[in-house]
Amino acid sequence: MLDMLTVEMLAMIMLPAPKGPIPPGMKVTSIQGPDSLQPMPACPVLAVGGFTLWPMSYIDNRLSFGMVMYGLNWEIVNIVEKPGARYIYNITTTGTGIVGGATFWGQANQTVNMSLQEICDMMCTPDAS
Repeated sequence: MLDMLTVEMLAMIMLPAPKGPIPPGMKVTSIQGPDSLQPMPACPVLAVGGFTLWPMSYIDNRLSFGMVMYGLNWEIVNIVEKPGARYIYNITTTGTGIVGGATFWGQANQTVNMSLQEICDMMCTPDAS
């Protein structure tokens, strides 16, 4: 399925809250910038066709995003922990075609990268937990 997913299909959108469940131990937290603790009224999330990839923070404040993939009806399709950043403020994409991915920007400009393959895997492989 990776050959059907391209960087051009990834789009950052802003949403105030997911329309589906928030996994236990996670929270929706977005900040106005890398050096701010002021919350934003909406959170940057990654739209991928009919899927939504939501970078959530953990209630215990660990330095990781809980990447929550929602399906068309806002059901949770998959969850993956990606260490390296927390408190999302921006999402950027890199590459073209089937080569590239997304960077999730958090507090203090710390980042988490996801390749198209990782994003595709989250869409195609149900969470085993």
